[in-house]
Amino acid sequence: MKILLLVACSRSGADFFQSLLDGHSQILQFPGKLLTDNNFNEMLNLKDLNKIPEKFINLYPYFFNSKLNKIENHHRLGKKRNKSFKVNKEKFIKNFIKLSNNKRNLTKLNILKNLHIAYDLTKDKKKQKAKIILIHTHLISYTKKFIKFMNIKNISIILTMRNPLSAINSPVKNWLNYQNGKHFFPINLDFHLDQTFNGIIKLVRLREKIFVVQLEKLHREHKKVMLDFCRIFKIKYEKCLKKSTFINLQWWGDAISGRRVSGINKNFNVNIDQKLFFLRDVKFFECLAKDIIKFYKYNFTAENKKKTYFNFLPMKCEFLIWKNTFKQKRIKHIFSIPFFFVKRIFLFNKFSIKNKYFPYSIGSK
Repeated sequence: MKILLLVACSRSGADFFQSLLDGHSQILQFPGKLLTDNNFNEMLNLKDLNKIPEKFINLYPYFFNSKLNKIENHHRLGKKRNKSFKVNKEKFIKNFIKLSNNKRNLTKLNILKNLHIAYDLTKDKKKQKAKIILIHTHLISYTKKFIKFMNIKNISIILTMRNPLSAINSPVKNWLNYQNGKHFFPINLDFHLDQTFNGIIKLVRLREKIFVVQLEKLHREHKKVMLDFCRIFKIKYEKCLKKSTFINLQWWGDAISGRRVSGINKNFNVNIDQKLFFLRDVKFFECLAKDIIKFYKYNFTAENKKKTYFNFLPMKCEFLIWKNTFKQKRIKHIFSIPFFFVKRIFLFNKFSIKNKYFPYSIGSK
């Protein structure tokens, strides 16, 4: 089976793309992100067969009781948003041990495969002829760790992305609104800027096969994208690829967006909230992302095409985040404001961000 890692740029629809793969007969996946940190590696190094699935359950309890995954709204699934799912832990452990007992010197890869197969057997009670194991590592940092821990060949990566301006607009707008902004500070803006402008560069350095899924194209040209995805990874096209579900229950988007949207939107648009950015901010972002915008055929929005290599003045979104930081009375984050402001000036400019290679966007042919 081929290992396929799913990674996200800033608020780029990785969960949505994963939800479209739910139920495909040739794809094994857990219903959500698999955070591959040091605890994940320790689990793979355990020698006791009984302890491996137990440790897995402790690390990822939301795979067995979706009510625990409220940030992704897995407690509000189904057509009426009143359903959730449970996967029997005891049966999962038994299935894993049964799959692993006959193998000597289990490798990390075998353990990972058996965890997926055991979960699928427990969930569906039948063995599928899978060709792909999809692992939603989500962050570039977790992706790097996974590749380091597993030390295996033939890994492919899918990076979900969206228009760079939209990729900044979405987290700023949604996270400042989510729970009154108590989770969004200068360090978080720094993270999303890095994901948006440096994400592709960092992934390319891993020297793995990388493909891009553009969120806009995924909505507007859905069938074309999914057919191309199936062609690339040599799997059959199935009707389930049209539906956004987790464990066959309709998914309505995460809690951060604050919207009830499920499935494909043929009229999906790129919206930039002018209340979050000065015009000079838009020019600055488009200057940084010039190569990305051109290669992936996005449109420039700023009328004045004058290049803005640096933006020494505070951006409007920074003002809003600083205001929120003081409102939340988070002393540590208040003191971090000058640091991340200076860091943004020196590390996010046209001279420090240079894209030389861009992966193929699925559905472009």
